[in-house]
Amino acid sequence: MHSTYVKMAMDRQRAELRNRRHRRLRTAMALQNKMKDCCRKITAFFFTQIGVCGLIVGYTIVGAFMFIALEAEARHPLTQEVITRRRSCVDYLWNITHHLNVLNYDQWRQDVNRTVFEYQTHMVRHIRRGYDGTDENPLLMRWTIPAALMYCITIYTTIGYGNLTPRTAGGKLATVFYAMVGIPLMLLYMANVGEILATSFKFTYQKVCKCPRRRRRGQLASTNELEVAIQQPAKEKRKKQKGNSVIEPAIAVSVIPVETNEAEIGPIVYDPQTVSVTSCLVVMSIFVIGGAILFSIWEDWGYVDGSYFCFTSLLTIGFGDFVPGQTIAHSQDAVDSKLIICAVYLLLGMALLAMCFNLMQESVFMKIKRLGRRLGLLRDRVAS
Repeated sequence: MHSTYVKMAMDRQRAELRNRRHRRLRTAMALQNKMKDCCRKITAFFFTQIGVCGLIVGYTIVGAFMFIALEAEARHPLTQEVITRRRSCVDYLWNITHHLNVLNYDQWRQDVNRTVFEYQTHMVRHIRRGYDGTDENPLLMRWTIPAALMYCITIYTTIGYGNLTPRTAGGKLATVFYAMVGIPLMLLYMANVGEILATSFKFTYQKVCKCPRRRRRGQLASTNELEVAIQQPAKEKRKKQKGNSVIEPAIAVSVIPVETNEAEIGPIVYDPQTVSVTSCLVVMSIFVIGGAILFSIWEDWGYVDGSYFCFTSLLTIGFGDFVPGQTIAHSQDAVDSKLIICAVYLLLGMALLAMCFNLMQESVFMKIKRLGRRLGLLRDRVAS
């Protein structure tokens, strides 16, 4: 009896352990499913228009702080060499002047020209190797937050001005991996935001221009909607002779509307509304001219130079010969504000450029399609 009781207690204990194990397993599976649903929703949100914009902004901010941490304290390896070379040049000029107790102008000028030419040659070599002189200006910092943001944007937009480059090995490797992730993300941003802007601009264009929808339908309506009926009167009047004249019986002519069958004519087909290529070019020209005026006022550039900078930047050419905030005489606050405005201008311009390309592609495609229908190369598909 006692053994039976012990056996029942052990069975009950095993059953409770199994139940606990099953409850833990169900709880873990439920938690896992909730996490999967949450990850799925977050991923779907990031692929929406708002999610992509937030993702590109967050990616830029994270990259800016990463490059500041890697490059803020790095000095150019040529800085000390340039300082030493300049001091030696000054000392040599003093020695030339001090050596000639009786100043011989021709000899002094010859020696000074030779020394200055050597110094100029060395400086050209250093500049070609990347020296820009900013390390010696205590009022200017290379890796500020706006400068780092601008650097990140030039990476994933493939502009690459080249005015700000990493000097450490870690910064160079970080740039490579940052571009590998950022460039596809930028393409996704341009596709999503460009689609939103294209839809909005198309709607505004239709409302402002009052563009009628182009209607395509069979031409049977112009010939079959009306039918001319010529009828003889039921009772003809006898001919009456008045002198030599003869009056013929009247013929009744009536216009009878004939209802045509919609199935015979075919359904009404409307071509999708498109924005003209000229309108897209005008929008892009206004954006480029506006940026050219803004940067020309800020940087004392000519309007041609400002337009050249905006055009090469938006098309990701980025020669780097014109970059905002590169004037050493400007204060740090002025440089930072210009870089922030330039970053916003580039992001908006890229989205606007994608919008115009989408609209122009759609317009050209519709024109080619209409030409193909007129030439008989294409036929409209009518759903049965």
